[in-house]
Amino acid sequence: METHEDARTRGAAAPSLRFALLGPVRAWRDGTEISLGRPQQREVLAILLAAAGRTVSTLLIADGVWDEADRPGRPGQSVRTHIHRLRQTLGHSLLATVGDGYALRVPAGAVDTWAFERAEAEAARVRAAGGTAVQARDVVAKALELWSAEPLAGLQGPHARAVRDRLCTVRQSLLETRLELDAEIGDRPDLHAEAGALVIEYPTSQRLRGIQMLALSRAGRQAEALSVYEDTRRFLQAELCHLPTPERRPTPALQQLHQRILRADPEVRPIAAHPALDMAGLPQVHRLPRGIDDFTGRAEAVDALTAMLTLPGTRAVVVSAVNGIAGVGKTTLAVHTAHRVTERFPDGYLYADLRGADREPLAPQTVLASFLRALGVADGDVPDDGDERIALYRSLMADRRLLLLLDNAACDGQVQPLVPGCAGSAVLVTSRARLTELAGAHHLRLDVMPPAEALALLRRIVGDHRCDAEPDAAAAVVAACSRLPLAIRVAASRLAAETGWTLAEMVRRLEDEHQRLNELSTGELAVEAAFELSYSKLSAEQARAFRLLSAVDAPDLGLHCAAALLGQAPEDTEDLLESLVDLNLVESRRMSRYHFHDLVRAFARARNARDDAPAETARAFAGLLDFCLATARAADAASHSVDPAERRLIDVPVAAAGLAFGTARAATDWMHEEIPVQRALIDRACTQDALPLAQAADLVDKLNNVLPGITHQTGVIAQAARVAEVAAARGDQTSEALARYVRGNALWHANAYAEAEVELLRSIALCDGDRDARLRAWAHLTLCAGARVRGRTGEAIEHGEASVHLFRAAGADTAEGTALGELAFNYARQGRLAEARAAAERGAELVGGEPSVSKAIGLYYLARVLRLCDDHDEALRCAQEALELFRILNVSAFEAATGTLMADLHVQTGQHRLAADVAETFLPVARQTSGMLEASLLRALGCSLDRLGQHTRARTCLETAHELFEQRQAQADIDQTRALLAGLACSPAVSDPTSKSEPCDA
Repeated sequence: METHEDARTRGAAAPSLRFALLGPVRAWRDGTEISLGRPQQREVLAILLAAAGRTVSTLLIADGVWDEADRPGRPGQSVRTHIHRLRQTLGHSLLATVGDGYALRVPAGAVDTWAFERAEAEAARVRAAGGTAVQARDVVAKALELWSAEPLAGLQGPHARAVRDRLCTVRQSLLETRLELDAEIGDRPDLHAEAGALVIEYPTSQRLRGIQMLALSRAGRQAEALSVYEDTRRFLQAELCHLPTPERRPTPALQQLHQRILRADPEVRPIAAHPALDMAGLPQVHRLPRGIDDFTGRAEAVDALTAMLTLPGTRAVVVSAVNGIAGVGKTTLAVHTAHRVTERFPDGYLYADLRGADREPLAPQTVLASFLRALGVADGDVPDDGDERIALYRSLMADRRLLLLLDNAACDGQVQPLVPGCAGSAVLVTSRARLTELAGAHHLRLDVMPPAEALALLRRIVGDHRCDAEPDAAAAVVAACSRLPLAIRVAASRLAAETGWTLAEMVRRLEDEHQRLNELSTGELAVEAAFELSYSKLSAEQARAFRLLSAVDAPDLGLHCAAALLGQAPEDTEDLLESLVDLNLVESRRMSRYHFHDLVRAFARARNARDDAPAETARAFAGLLDFCLATARAADAASHSVDPAERRLIDVPVAAAGLAFGTARAATDWMHEEIPVQRALIDRACTQDALPLAQAADLVDKLNNVLPGITHQTGVIAQAARVAEVAAARGDQTSEALARYVRGNALWHANAYAEAEVELLRSIALCDGDRDARLRAWAHLTLCAGARVRGRTGEAIEHGEASVHLFRAAGADTAEGTALGELAFNYARQGRLAEARAAAERGAELVGGEPSVSKAIGLYYLARVLRLCDDHDEALRCAQEALELFRILNVSAFEAATGTLMADLHVQTGQHRLAADVAETFLPVARQTSGMLEASLLRALGCSLDRLGQHTRARTCLETAHELFEQRQAQADIDQTRALLAGLACSPAVSDPTSKSEPCDA
C-alpha cells in the first residue's frame, strides 16, 4: 500500500521548485520567484500543497476557496480555470487530473510548512539521540525563521482560515519550546522580556507564563516573578469563568515553580547577567514634517493607525501601510498620526519621501545613507557596500524605539531594506499601490471622505459664513469633487482666494466633466497632475485598459464585459485589472466587478480622447456590443427555455460566443447586473456609425424580453424610440421595424394601449415578407393582447390566429405555445370554451419542460382559461405553479398578474377573506409594475371587502379601480367596475361579477 510519504514524493517535480505558505503564498523556480496569479488561484494552490500529493476533488477545492455566501454560480468551472492557469505556471506534469479531482506532485521538502510542522518532533529526536539543548534550539530556531508573516496572507477562504489557525498553533508551540531551551541554556538575559511579550500575545498559555516567571527569578527579580503568578491566577478566574473550576487554576507545574521561587530553590536563583549594549552615545533624531493646521475628520482611520503603531507587547517591528488613490490624503493622515504617537517613541522619528510616483523613485540605499547620518554616523563612516549599510543601520536601530515614516513608496522592494530588524520601533508607510509583500504588515486602504467630513473640510477653508449662505451649493461643490480631499482643498483654496465668487459659481465651473480637472488646479495643487504621476508609471497594456474601461458610460463593469472590450481572455483581463486595483487606479468592491472614482474616470477619459484613435476605441466597443448581444440572446433563450434561434426576430450576425447559462435565474441575474452597460452600448450605437445599429436594436429587444416590468419599461421605451428614429434617418428599415415592435411591446406592458397599437402596426408595415416573419408574428401577438384588453375580441382573435400561423410556419414551438395561450382566452370570451381549453392546454404543452418564463406564462394563460371554464381547482393549481416560477425567476410583473388571477378565483368561489388577503399581498407589487394590475386587484379587493361587511373601504377600492381603468381607456373593465359600483350603491353587498372579470396581463 502506498504510504503518506510515498504520495508526497511519487512522480516528484523538478527539485528546482520551492513553495512558501508561511506568509503570502509564493513559489520559486531555480531561485527566481514566479507569479502565482490572483488570490483565488493561490487559494487553490495552497489547498493542493496542503494535501501533500493526495487527490483533492473539485467539490472540496471549491468548499475550501469560497464561503457559501461568496460561492460563484459555477464553482467547478472557476476551479478548472484556476487549475488551467496553475498548470501554465508550474508545468503540466506537476498537476495531475485524477477522476473528479487534482493532485499536485511536489517533494515534501519543497514546501516550507513541512519542516516547520515537524521541527518540534525533530528537536525531540535530537535530544533523544544525545544532542545538546543548543543543537535542539537550532532546529527550532531555523523553523521559526521560515515564518515570514501570517500564513497564507491575503487569502480568506475556509481552507486558508483553517490552515492559518493550525499553523499559528504550531508557531506558538515552537516559540514556547525555543524559550524553554533558552532558559535551559541560560544565554538570554532578555528572556523575561520576550516571554512577557508573548504572554500578551498568548494570554492563556501557562507554559509561557512559567518561562517568564523562571526568567524573572533568574534575573534577580523574584518579586516580579511572584507577581506574574498572581496575575495568572486572577486572569484564569476572570477570563475562564465559563470553564470548570479545575481548569481555572494554575497548572501543577506552575504551582510547583511558584513554590520553588518562594523557597529560593538554587535552580531558580539569579545567574550572571550579560553587559547591556551602551546606546548613550547615539543622538535622538527628530525628522518629521509639520502637520497641517486644518486637518479634518478621518477619526476612524487615525484611531486604527494609532492602534496598529502602538500594539502592546509587540516583539517585532510594526509596519502599517496606508494605500489609496492620488489625492486621497495618505500623507496628511500619516503625518497627523505620527505626531499623535511621538511620545510612544522616545528615541525619535525618521522621515523620508521615497518619491514613488516620480519617474525615478528614491533608491533605498540613498535613504539608508541619510538615516545613518541622522543616527550619528559620519559621512566617511557610511559603508559603500549595500549589505554592510543595511547591517550597520539595523545594528544602530537595535534596542531603540523609533518611528519611521516612509512616505510615497513605489513598491515593496523600496521599503524592505528600510525596515528595522529589531523590536520596539514602528514603520508607517504610504503608497498609492497596495504593498502586498511587506511581511506582517497591517494594511489600511484610505477611501474618499464621508460626506459630512468632506463638507467640514470645505467649511474650514472657505468659512462657515459662506457655506451657511449657500448650503446646497456647498454640498454640490463637495459632490463635484467626488469627496476627494485634494480636489476639495483645491476648490476651497480657489474660493478662499476669490472672495467675490459665490459657491454656485464654482459649482457651475465644475459641472462640465471635460473641464472639471482644469478647474481643480491652483498654485502647486492640481488634481490632474497627481493622477498623471500614477498614470505615467503604467505599462502600455495597463494604460490602454485604464483608458478604454473609463469610456464605458456605466457605474461599473463585469469581468467578462471588460475582457470583451479589451479583446482578451477573462483570466488575462482579471490579472490586468487587478494590477490596476493594486495601484488604486481602478476599484473593485465586489468580486469580478470594476469601477472608477469619478475624477479618475474623468482623467482616464481625457487620456482616451487624447491617446486612442477613434477607430481603435470603436473597435473595442464593437467587440463589447457583439459580446453583450450574444450573451443577451443566450439569456433570452435560457429564461424562456427555448432554442436561441427561435427568439431571434431579425437576422443580425454576432461573432462572439457569449456566456452560457445553466438556469433561467442565472440568465436574468446577468441581465440585471449589466443593464447600465447594455444601455450605454445602445446609446453609443445611436451616435456612432461604427457600431451596428441592428445589434443595438436586437439588444433592446432582449432587455425587454428578459427583464419585463415597469422598472425597466421606461428605459426600453425611450431607447427603442431613439433607435427607431436613428434607423429611419439612416434608411435602415429592418432595425427600425424591430425597434418599433420593441417600443410597442413595452408600451403595451406600460398599459399605453393606443400608442402601442400605432407602433406595432408601423412595425408590421416595415417588415419585409418572409425574412421578417418572426418579427411580424410577435407584433400580431402583442396586438392580439392589446385588442383583448380594450374589449375588441374579434380583432384580438384575428391577430392571435395570424400570430399562431406565422409561428407554426417558422417552427417556433415555444412562441406558438405562448400565442395559443393568448388566443385561447379570446376564444373563451366569445363562449368558444372547448376551443379555448384545447388551445390553452396545447399552448402549455408547447412551452412546458424546464422552469422558464415561457413555461410560467403558459401556465398562467391556462389558468385564465380554466377559470372561465369554471374549473376553479385546476385553475388555482396552475396559477400557484406559475406564481412559484415567476418568483424564482424574479419576474415581478407576471407575479402581480398571477396574484390578481388568484384573487379573482377566490372571489368567484366565495372565499372572500382569502381573496382580500391575496389582493392586499400583491398590491405593492402591482403598483410597481402595472396600473391595470393595480386596478384589477383593487376591484377584487372591493368585492371581497363588501362581502366581509367593510362597505366604506370597498367603495374606495372600486372607485380607485374605476379611475385607473379610465386613465388607460380599458372600456370593458370600466363598464364592469361601474356596474359593481352601482350594485354597491343600492345594496349592502356587491354580487360576484357575472362576466368573470379578468386579470390584466403583465
